[in-house]
Amino acid sequence: MSLNRALGLWLVSMAALFSGGALVMPQAASGAEAQAASQPATPDAATLLFEEPQLANTKAGQTLTYRYARKVANPELGATFEDRVVLMIETSAGGGDARDVKVDFFSPERHHAAGPFEGVTTNPMLLLFLENHLGDLSGRLKGNPRYFKTAIRTALRDAATVTATDLTVGGQTVRGWRVAVSPFKGDPNAARMRGLETLVYTFEVSPEVPGQIVRLAIKAEAPGGALWEESIGYDPTGH
Repeated sequence: MSLNRALGLWLVSMAALFSGGALVMPQAASGAEAQAASQPATPDAATLLFEEPQLANTKAGQTLTYRYARKVANPELGATFEDRVVLMIETSAGGGDARDVKVDFFSPERHHAAGPFEGVTTNPMLLLFLENHLGDLSGRLKGNPRYFKTAIRTALRDAATVTATDLTVGGQTVRGWRVAVSPFKGDPNAARMRGLETLVYTFEVSPEVPGQIVRLAIKAEAPGGALWEESIGYDPTGH
């Protein structure tokens, strides 16, 4: 199997793992047709994040730049730094909404191997961000990354809140969605997570932004302040 084929299958399997499969969209309540017509239906979190054709509003030759930031209160949880990730969009042989995507993940001193991805319709930035985070999290806590991954998938399916909201991108306001979830709240292994059981995952997306991903943020609060802060956000300036 070629490397590109293997990476493509990995992306598909990761999306399936996080989304948990196709879910039924909520229906407007009977008798509320007029109100439903004036407001967008609230989508399911997993469908919104992992099944929408997020790359449909991109074109060949376009680059999407994301600014990454990581800040931790305890040095044992890793380093504090800022960096960037760049996605390079190319035409896919599959046509339609599919794209080929090359990835430049972090600057040379922290560079990660990632991609390329062929024939994808969802923005791989979300899965790349989560995979990087989960590798870091499992390494710091000496846990199985699949355990954390399953907790996030289950929470997105059963406990996420999805809110229509205004988002700010490059000083401009766009309409979008904010998904928030606390996957480790009440976790039976919370005592072993060194305060990171309070992690809250926030995902902001908008169809008005190329690639749809606006900002992804992960934060754990502690009595003395934030214990862990990690985010990546779309930078329309490309810097």
